[in-house]
Amino acid sequence: GQWCTRVPLICFGTVEWHLLDRCLRQFGWEQCIPLEVPDSQRAFHGRDARQGTRDWPTKLAKFITIWENRQSQDIVTPTLVGRMGYHDPYLDRYRQTSVRYMTPQGAADGAFADGIERIKDMTTGIIELGNEDVSFIR
Repeated sequence: GQWCTRVPLICFGTVEWHLLDRCLRQFGWEQCIPLEVPDSQRAFHGRDARQGTRDWPTKLAKFITIWENRQSQDIVTPTLVGRMGYHDPYLDRYRQTSVRYMTPQGAADGAFADGIERIKDMTTGIIELGNEDVSFIR
């Protein structure tokens, strides 16, 4: 359906992007690293339609073209099976670019879980430790 595409939504002089690739998990799909937000020509965003030109088809031609070819913008990704792994590329990127915790308790719980995951990585060789022996942790 058209809801599973990455396309501009156009209403007169306003262009808003429908960026499904940013919320795939809530639809039961594997979450990929989202693409960059496309140029929405900020000059058109929030513009009062009573001002300036009303020749929207000309001004918004590139967005209209994308909309008309929306079938080629479909999001295709496998169905999510189980939980995402700690080192899933999306989660690694998320940890680097996002605010992860909203409360002090959430931060404490998250730090604890991250520590356990790091210990697991140390003992399974995912993280190289040089000459340190961590076999006693196992």
